Amino acid sequence: MQIRLGTADDVAGADGAKILMHEQAKDAARAWVKSLRRTPDAKPALTVADAMERYLTGREAEGMKAVYDARSRNRAHILPTLGAARVADLSLEKLRRWRDAMVRAPKMVRTGRFALKPNVREVDITDPEALRRRRDTANRTLTLLKAALNWTYQHQLTENDRAWRLLKPFKDTGAARVRFLDTSEQQRLLNTTEGALRDLVAAALMTGARFGELARLTVRDFDRANGTVFIERSKNGRARHVPLTSGGAALFERLSAGRAPKAALLTRDDGEPWKPAQYQRPFKGALARAKLESITLHELRHSYASAMVRNGAPLIVVAEALGHSGTRMAEKHYAHLAPSFVADTIRRTAPDLDLPQSNLKRTTPPSLARADR
Repeated sequence: MQIRLGTADDVAGADGAKILMHEQAKDAARAWVKSLRRTPDAKPALTVADAMERYLTGREAEGMKAVYDARSRNRAHILPTLGAARVADLSLEKLRRWRDAMVRAPKMVRTGRFALKPNVREVDITDPEALRRRRDTANRTLTLLKAALNWTYQHQLTENDRAWRLLKPFKDTGAARVRFLDTSEQQRLLNTTEGALRDLVAAALMTGARFGELARLTVRDFDRANGTVFIERSKNGRARHVPLTSGGAALFERLSAGRAPKAALLTRDDGEPWKPAQYQRPFKGALARAKLESITLHELRHSYASAMVRNGAPLIVVAEALGHSGTRMAEKHYAHLAPSFVADTIRRTAPDLDLPQSNLKRTTPPSLARADR
């Protein structure tokens, strides 16, 4: 839609009505845009909240994975600050300030259903690891927002994508240390859990499956004859069969005995299927009782993979068991655990010196001894 607002003052002098200077032309353009917004027949302006809801609804219909996480991230980090903003009014500076504010904001922790305000914890961003984590959270949220805004642009719901296209994520945020439990620590963890939580933890340790994959398992997904469990829907969309050890087969045999084929294989103590966030508090309690560092249930997946690598499994086998489409992630996280010609050669040929035993009795520094005299 176009309209002629006036003539430029290239030849004749500006009169503020039909012949406009540059600033007058900009003011006239702004006034025209505002008049369009007030037009009764004009379409409602698309807000960021509208864009996020349309995107998530559309992607969910297409089979988007991790919808629960995306909606939670949207509620926590996007809607409170940007939800009411018009997509057309977004600017690079506004988005940059929003991204940077997430780094400085307190960390949101689990809050009771009937709490009047969210529960938060201050973060010390002078700690390099804490800062890395906050920037990683900001990057993940930015990725979600940009995906939604790109979706609206591709569906011709907005005319310009320049603001978010120019905003880049923080660099060097993906260097988190991969944490895993050794065999004795895994056993200690199992010894401090009981009931349905113990079954969930054991299943995670003996399959390397993600929580969502475990929560979707049904009785018929356990193949007794071949000793495998079938993961129908994975994060990358690929199905896979996970071979089980004798302990894993015994676990799933017990869980499936006498139950209907379509029943959930892993359930809570009340018989209901597991849902996200329902295991977190008792899982943290089990870690504390076992005197283990705080890890997530997802990181039990690393424990499964690292045990396989240390026992000599090729990385391609580990990647297949985890449901990865290639070995890149396995190489990134677990290659240093594998038997290595380079590492063995360094250990065999590098200097290996014996340091003298330190004197346990502290001696007086010479400067102080002279002062005493």
